[in-house]
Amino acid sequence: LRLLLLIAPLCWGQSSVELECGMRARMYQEALRLFPERAPLRDTFDALQLDSVCGSSPPPAAAPGAQPVRGVFAPASVPAERVYYVDSTHGHDANPGTLAQPLATVQRALDLRAKRQTGEQLVYVVLRGGTHFLGAAAAGTLHLQPPHSHTSVQAFQGEEVWLSGGLPLPGLQWKPYNTSQGANVWQAPLPPALRGRLNGLQTLFTLQGQQRLQRARFPNADLETAQWGFDSPLRDVYSVPSSKVVAWHRPPPGPQPRYTYFDLTSTHNNPSGVVKNNSAMPDYNHFGVGEGGVCALWDGPSYWCSNTSAGGWAFVDKDAATSGQLQLPVGITLNVSDPVLQRVKGWTTHNAAGAVFHAWHSQSWFVNMFNVSAQGRNDPAQGVFYFADGGFQGGRNWCSCDQCSYAASWCNKQANDTRLISGNFYVENVFEELDAPGEYFYDEATHTLYLWPNATAAGPVSPASLTFVVPVVTELFQFHGTQQQPVRDFSISHLNFRDSAPTYMTRRWGVPSGGDWALCKSGAIYIQGAAEIAVHHNLFHRLDANAVFLTGYTRNVTIAENEFKFIGSSAVASWGDTQLWDGRDGNQPRFTAVYKNYMHELGLYQKQSSGYFQAKTAASNLTANLMFNLPRAAVNYNDGFGGANVLHRNLMFSTCRQSGDHGDTNTWDRQPFFTDMRSPASWDPLPTTITNNFIIANYGASQGVDNDDGSSFYHTRNNVFYAADGFKMDYGGHQSEFTDNLVITLPYDGQNCLNVASFLPGLGDTYVNNTCLIMGCRSPDCDDVVAHVSQCQTEYMTLGHNTYYTLHGNVSISCGRDTLPLQQVQATYHNDLQSTGGKLPSDKDILALADAWLASFC
Repeated sequence: LRLLLLIAPLCWGQSSVELECGMRARMYQEALRLFPERAPLRDTFDALQLDSVCGSSPPPAAAPGAQPVRGVFAPASVPAERVYYVDSTHGHDANPGTLAQPLATVQRALDLRAKRQTGEQLVYVVLRGGTHFLGAAAAGTLHLQPPHSHTSVQAFQGEEVWLSGGLPLPGLQWKPYNTSQGANVWQAPLPPALRGRLNGLQTLFTLQGQQRLQRARFPNADLETAQWGFDSPLRDVYSVPSSKVVAWHRPPPGPQPRYTYFDLTSTHNNPSGVVKNNSAMPDYNHFGVGEGGVCALWDGPSYWCSNTSAGGWAFVDKDAATSGQLQLPVGITLNVSDPVLQRVKGWTTHNAAGAVFHAWHSQSWFVNMFNVSAQGRNDPAQGVFYFADGGFQGGRNWCSCDQCSYAASWCNKQANDTRLISGNFYVENVFEELDAPGEYFYDEATHTLYLWPNATAAGPVSPASLTFVVPVVTELFQFHGTQQQPVRDFSISHLNFRDSAPTYMTRRWGVPSGGDWALCKSGAIYIQGAAEIAVHHNLFHRLDANAVFLTGYTRNVTIAENEFKFIGSSAVASWGDTQLWDGRDGNQPRFTAVYKNYMHELGLYQKQSSGYFQAKTAASNLTANLMFNLPRAAVNYNDGFGGANVLHRNLMFSTCRQSGDHGDTNTWDRQPFFTDMRSPASWDPLPTTITNNFIIANYGASQGVDNDDGSSFYHTRNNVFYAADGFKMDYGGHQSEFTDNLVITLPYDGQNCLNVASFLPGLGDTYVNNTCLIMGCRSPDCDDVVAHVSQCQTEYMTLGHNTYYTLHGNVSISCGRDTLPLQQVQATYHNDLQSTGGKLPSDKDILALADAWLASFC
């Protein structure tokens, strides 16, 4: 079944196993070319399924689990007076921190360093091998302020150092709870000294090998491997279809948010005094946010709570904001007569309190989580549950049947059906669902941990030989400077990070800007008010929220040559601050470099996550990163703030594995910001350059680069896009360029080489000198339609010097409502001149084209 599902798309068009496997093999070779030090890259080989699909012999398997990094610091390389050593096993905080008398905690070493006056001379905090548990310390998070500047934190030469946000649970007294009829559930009371520090025991790992245990859930699934989203063939096995919900309970109406609104199309009431009137989408020439009222669910102002939001499905959010009727549920009634859900009747009211529902947005944009109330109104026998909190983890509302019945086949299209529509969902933290190896349940009322060990031996197996770790710290390092006094010249290297606590039920989520995201301002390394920071050669493994987070003022932060694996949300996220529309105060991340990072298995909890995300951020440079096995886009630009970003020489594949309506790289620019990146200050960002990337847009991805609503000033050139539609510009974008790219489409939704909306005169996009091969279409009607252009006149769109290949050798372009042969477009509109068409070349020739493009990458 797995193999058939993988190669079924090849049957939709003329693509063959030779072409498919040839492109996968080239992705693997490019990965080895960029990451020779990580050879043989078995994770990459396996993710490309070169063995199971293509029959290629696999390279040697790596050792089980993560491959930790080891230190490089040699004592003889630095004068002893400039080094503090930390040994969590043999050290003591009363010691001076020498090699012979090390300190016990990292925070003590950092505090001693802060007291020293060394000018700009670098001081080293060197960690000895073992696990340093921040969760066991009173302070937890390592706090860094300006006096900590000019410091390097790293591991001792040849030693494996782990920095954990967890609290170990040694010496638990286990006894059997249910070890009959094939069950193997054990119980242990937690010591009183630990009970107030467990953060609900939301996640749990073993110390040895850092194996994940899962809160008891229904349906059963492995959090790290099970795909349960829109584009996942087994989604109805690992989660429950929305059709089995009687109703998601609508919240009561509330007060409207407070609106801030400016029409920027004239200088009248325009706070900047500079006109913005370059989008064909009128609302994208306005600035608007809403805050408070029913939108107090999110921290800070939200574009989607304004009275001017626009774009795909924006009417849902605008209606919610202007009516005060939020469309995120406050409870659920399940159809417990359905055979799949009859088991819910056996849940006790006590044990169901604290359960968490994880539910997809119906269009698979994000996942919302909802915590079941403990107030006693729940009735599992009737399938009725009320929520105490949740819904803030996505930036937007849910649709209802009367608004978009097409989103759910079960909507009653003949009646006034106002039911809310979700995607699939699952439930965790229910005691009665503790029915599989590797699951646990924590009863907060009795302080008892119940656990089914993930053992392979026959018969009951006690967990007594294992030590467990509870993640309790969300931020392991926290930089807190200011623009006037930043933390400077600080590096973190050659460390292994583990056990950061999840944040999906933390009330710190806000809506960064005009993209679809909500985001929690948190990360295992949290950087604010800092400059010249380097995070390099680390392993980030099984961290249950964002790994690295930049916010406020940061300059010249470098995140390089790290591995991110099994991350709860995004690997790297960047979210600056503005004074509403005004971004000239500089309190944003700028000049961030993200280089040669190995990012995979991300978005375990929040599917609206990426390898790299930015909002209100400018001049970031992503170069030579490898990103795969993600539920959503690998790279996401939530707005165009300032621009001047570079996306260069990256490799991406197997993204959007659980979602659709997206690309490997996704961009939005619905909400304008006034910045000083141009001189004089302007609403227009500097161009973002996307060049020399190799992207396979398999699974639910539609384009290699999805320039979604409002996206403008993107220069996409000399890339290789396979299994991807070409240039897309949605809803009011303008002044972008798509040039010199190789696009090999596989049948998706017929957008093919080019699909752009309307422009204002003289402000259109450019599509020049591309080679595009259409390997077929889901409908024969679009086999030879290479482009969809709203306005083919040259004052709206520049086309030319393109080479198109189709199944039959015919080339036509959709100009507005008319579909015309290429020659007629050239004669009538004097556009797409010097462009040619022909029949698809052989697979061998197509692969030769790809080789030529890839060889040109630098």
